[in-house]
Amino acid sequence: MPASSLAQRWAAVLIESAYSPMSRRKLTQHLDEHAARLRAGQDAPEVGEWLVRKRFTGPESLWRTVEVLSGEVSPDVLGGLAAGYVRATRDELFAQQEKVKNSLLKAVEDAQRDLHDSEARFAQVFASTAVGIAIFDLTGTVVEANEALAVILGHEEMPKELFTEEDARTLAAACERMIESTVDTDRRERELTRDNGDTVWANVVLSVLRGSDGLPKFHVALIEDVTEQRMLQEWLRHQSLTDLLTGLPNRASFTDKLESALATGAPHTLAYLDVDSLTIVNDGLGYVAGDAVLVEVARRLRVVLPDAVVARVGGDEFVVLIQGSPDVAALAAMIDEELSEPVYLEGAGVAVSTSIGFVHVTGPGANPAAVLRRAHSTLRRAETGGKRQWAVYDHEADVTDRARFARIAAMPGAFENGEISVEFRPVSWVPGSLAFVEASLRWGAAGHEEVVAHADALGLASRLGRMLLEEACSRGEPVLVRLSVDLSRDQDLAAHVRSVLRSCALPASSLFLALDVRAMPDGEENLEVLHDMGVRVLLHEFGGGFAGLSTVDRSPVWGVRLARPPSERLARQGLALMVPLLRSAGVHVIGGPGDPDELQALGVDLVVAP
Repeated sequence: MPASSLAQRWAAVLIESAYSPMSRRKLTQHLDEHAARLRAGQDAPEVGEWLVRKRFTGPESLWRTVEVLSGEVSPDVLGGLAAGYVRATRDELFAQQEKVKNSLLKAVEDAQRDLHDSEARFAQVFASTAVGIAIFDLTGTVVEANEALAVILGHEEMPKELFTEEDARTLAAACERMIESTVDTDRRERELTRDNGDTVWANVVLSVLRGSDGLPKFHVALIEDVTEQRMLQEWLRHQSLTDLLTGLPNRASFTDKLESALATGAPHTLAYLDVDSLTIVNDGLGYVAGDAVLVEVARRLRVVLPDAVVARVGGDEFVVLIQGSPDVAALAAMIDEELSEPVYLEGAGVAVSTSIGFVHVTGPGANPAAVLRRAHSTLRRAETGGKRQWAVYDHEADVTDRARFARIAAMPGAFENGEISVEFRPVSWVPGSLAFVEASLRWGAAGHEEVVAHADALGLASRLGRMLLEEACSRGEPVLVRLSVDLSRDQDLAAHVRSVLRSCALPASSLFLALDVRAMPDGEENLEVLHDMGVRVLLHEFGGGFAGLSTVDRSPVWGVRLARPPSERLARQGLALMVPLLRSAGVHVIGGPGDPDELQALGVDLVVAP
């Protein structure tokens, strides 16, 4: 199987940056396997270690690898690869350092036995290694250093003073502490200064060299330049905390900033914004235009709120953290005015609006995650009023919403555990004879209307509706079933009904199936198909609006089940006038549960028992 183009490009840059005895073909095969693992988010540190083991440790090997992979895998995966690479490089350095130290010790101890050989061996290691080496006397003065160290510190030739005065004092102090603490090795990353004043980050290993009598004789420092690796790690850290599209802080970064702000105890205001019209821009002008709008929204938010912390925390969601407790009405108006100015994309002047949820926080101890949740919940409550709305956090409303959402979230488990049941009640002709029964869902204290609304919110309508149909039809007697809004316009509804009727051996004419009038006109095709199957189709939640009357006029509706009667006098008079109109059109009218005398006076044909 041919290797991918990614593996071939990766192999090319590795061969250019370092020497390895591995053939290009074999290298490409290995890299193809590694690329597949990285794309899957797996084994990134192990891949970095593999590069070091195979000697791809040239000055640009890691950087070129990141360049090739940056468009293919996530920053987190690149960070893992870089971490594995740095760890393996450091381990190799430590191994080399241990060899150097042992060679130096052996050279000193063998000097009396074989001075010529030991000096040659020491000189070979000292001169050939790429690691900088400096030997200090016990006062911290450099007595010898190799050319590699001079290069690391930016000197063109070996100077009289290798280290700056400050770096020399720091290293001398570290050597003195080692003697005092009887610790023979000190390993840490240090910041050193080059000859031109630039900073170089280096892994520095300080060791004590002891003589045959066990007393300290010298200190040796093994120094490796890790500036490039550190810069890469900083870049990857920045990428992991930044939204790549807008350049704003992302959710992880903003959460840290929010936590720091709340810890001060000073009052703050958090605004959670949702761009209302982005879907229209994406569908009408394309995702490139949508991205351009998001970039412009980010820019304008920073302009209008220069002292606030602005972040992008989702596809079309932004958050703004403002110190103090500003007038949120004025703030919302200012943001709306700034965003309402069109930006021209592909010849179209595009402007967007936002809905905003505000939360005021005062005093220390607030939980950042809880504050974000409250702001988001407030945003969703504002959006129920339409576009370009804002709201301020209301504790009582939030408690109510959380309880309702928690119950909705628990519904799938309740369904699987059989906690949702089907109950039946008679539906009688007004003279009093039984016409059929109505099947309704019950979940604890929640009745049918609430249960089907929860099912629609969770996408559970199809499974719950099929269960309701199966239980209703399994009785083998005429039955009325009310469907949810989503199920009423489900394209697979007719197939579900046909399957249930067949499995229950129930005649289609014995099923009275009520579709929600709020699903019309999308569900009108279901009305016609079910009617053609012989099912008696109805509309429920019928309130007599123009749309509902038009559906009755266009579709083969057997009957309507009235919505709960209104309490206002004029509305009840309108309902009383509508019932005879429906009956004159040949449509059966079902009312209730309610006062039988009042329903009979209204003129309905059938009444649902309480």
